[in-house]
This record gives sequence, C-alpha cells and structure tokens, in this order.
Amino acid sequence: MAKMDDPLAINSDDFRKAMSSWATGISVITGMSTVDPAQPIAIVCNSLVSISLKEKLILWSVDKSSSSYENWIKVSSFLIHILAEDQGETVRRFAKKGPGKFDGLEFRTTELGNPILEGVSVSMECSTTQIVDTPDHSLIISRLETLVNNNKAPLLYLHSSSWSSKQLKTNVDKSSS
Repeated sequence: MAKMDDPLAINSDDFRKAMSSWATGISVITGMSTVDPAQPIAIVCNSLVSISLKEKLILWSVDKSSSSYENWIKVSSFLIHILAEDQGETVRRFAKKGPGKFDGLEFRTTELGNPILEGVSVSMECSTTQIVDTPDHSLIISRLETLVNNNKAPLLYLHSSSWSSKQLKTNVDKSSS
C-alpha cells in the first residue's frame, strides 16, 4: 500500500479504479463557445456537486487537456443537464473528443443562449462565480439561475459504466443470490 504522505506513489490507474466505486449521476453541460459565439459546446461531467443549498452554488471540474477547456473557463453561463436513465446515446454523442458534438442535432436555447437538451431528468442554468485552479483541472463554481426538474430517474455512473437504476438493481440482486 502506498503511503498517504506520498501521493505520487499511488498509481493513477489504481486511483481512477478506486474512484469508479463512487456512484454518481451523469451530466452534460452545454454552453456557447467564447472563440466562435455561433458554435455550441458540450462536455460530459460526473464531477458535479452542490456546495451550498442556501446560496445555491454548484461546483464542477474541467480537465485542462480538454479541447473545450478555454471556453469553459471563460463562459459566463452554462446549462447543466442531469441525464435521464434512457439517455445512454446522449452520453456517447457528447463524450467524443473535439468538435461536431451537435452535428445533426436540433436544439433550442435558453434566454442566456445555452443549448437545451431534451428528455433530461433535471436541467440547471448557472452563472460562473469563481474558478479555482489546480494542477490539471479547474474547478468552476457557479450560482444556480434556473431549475427544471422533470422527475425522471437519472442515468448513473459506476465502475466506469453507465447504468439505469433498474440495471443496477438487477446486478445487485444477482450478486446477492
């Protein structure tokens, strides 16, 4: 076991595998490019967390190696879509690298100009309030501006795979037998 006082001794793959044991939802965050304002941008994110219920603050992180990184640290607003359990194809569309994520996709925009994805569990439009720099990611802290809860079961992420709640329950039931 690697010593806790030497974090570099912990293998990145082992750390990633350990963190994949933490179940979370899957979101797609959309906005408009700051480089080409007519171009929509999107990123799949599971690093989403509420940090203040009173102030309605949300934090998420973006990898500095992401092709859209410069956009995300400059946008003033964005729309977080917590995906519904039937949106596995949406994850695949927006998880791909580079441009073209919106090719062939019709969408509306919010009053702030952010692309709206249909069929989601929850959507939350946010305004960036602070960016915290770390060595390989930036943490984006934002304030909730609008909230739409469609009361659909969310798509879940566990062990590097997406799951519906029904699939997860079936697998848990099988492993308990």
